[in-house]
Amino acid sequence: MKVAIAGAGAMGCRFSAMLAEAGVQVTLIDQWQEHIQTINESGLRVENEQGTQNYHIPALFPEQATGRFDLVIVFTKAMQMTDFLHKIIPIIDEQTTLLCLSNGFGNEETLRQFVSADQILIGVTLWSSELLGPGQIKATGKGRIDFQAVSSDFAPAKLSTVLNLLNEAGLQASLVKNVHESIWRKAGFNSVINPLSALLNCNVAEFGQLNYGTQLTDLILEEINTVAQAEGIPFSVRIIKQMLEVQFDPQASGQHYPSMHQDLNKQRLTEIDFLNGYIVKLGRKHQLATPVNQMITGLIHSKEQLGQLGGSLTDRKI
Repeated sequence: MKVAIAGAGAMGCRFSAMLAEAGVQVTLIDQWQEHIQTINESGLRVENEQGTQNYHIPALFPEQATGRFDLVIVFTKAMQMTDFLHKIIPIIDEQTTLLCLSNGFGNEETLRQFVSADQILIGVTLWSSELLGPGQIKATGKGRIDFQAVSSDFAPAKLSTVLNLLNEAGLQASLVKNVHESIWRKAGFNSVINPLSALLNCNVAEFGQLNYGTQLTDLILEEINTVAQAEGIPFSVRIIKQMLEVQFDPQASGQHYPSMHQDLNKQRLTEIDFLNGYIVKLGRKHQLATPVNQMITGLIHSKEQLGQLGGSLTDRKI
C-alpha cells in the first residue's frame, strides 16, 4: 500500500519510521518548513532504547502532495484538521482510506466533510513519542492501536489489509466493536496526564510519584464519568487509572513528556478544547457542572497566552 502520514509531528514520525522499517512505502506530509527540509536532507532521526537510527522517508508540504494514496493516517491536531485536509484533498479519491488516530473528540465529523463514511476508520493509539527538534524524535515505550470502521459498508478486504499492514509494522493494532468507548478512554487518560504534566512541568513518571496525583486524577475523571454517562458512553475511572499507572513505569512511558507539555514548551496552541474543554462543553449541554475541568481548561489557555507573551515552560519557574 501507498501510505501518507498527514501531520508529521512526534506521533506521525514514529508511525512513519515503524512503517518504513516494515518496508511500507510511506510519505510524511507537514507544514513545518524546517522539519520537512531536515527530513529530506538528513533523514528522520529516531532515538529509542536501542540507540539512534536514521530513516530516509520522503517529506512534503501539503501543497506539494500529488498522486494518489491507498491510506492516509491522520495525525494532525484536532483544531488544524479541517484546514490540513482541504490542502491535501488532491491525493484523496473515492478509493482512499482515512485512518484518524488524532486525539480528542469530534474527529469523525470532520472527516465526513471530505469523504464518505465507508472510507473512514477512526481509532486511538497508546504509542508515545517526543519531538526533539526538526527531523528528530524520541520514541520510548510500547503501545497499541484500537480502531473501527465508521460504516458497516466499509470493504472487509480493505479493513483486513489495513489491520495486517499496521501489525506487520509492530503497531499492535486491534479491531474493536465500540471505538467510541476507546476514544473516551484515551481522552480520559489524556485529560489527566496532558494538562497536569504541562501545568506541573513534569514527565509521566514524576507525576506518578506525586502525593496529590491520585486526588487530582480522581477529581478530573469523576466529572468525565458523569458526562460520559449522560452521553450514553461506557466509561470506567478504574480502567483509566490502571492505564496511567502502567505508563508511570520508566520502562513504559515514564520518561515521556506528553504532547501538551511539548506544545506549551514550544509556545504552540494545545488541544485542551478537544479534551477537558470538550467535557465542559458537553457538561453545559446536559446541565452538568464540571468546575475542575473548567479550571484545568482555563489554566492551560492561560499558559498558552503566557507562551504568546514569550518564554517556555523551562524558562519559567513554577
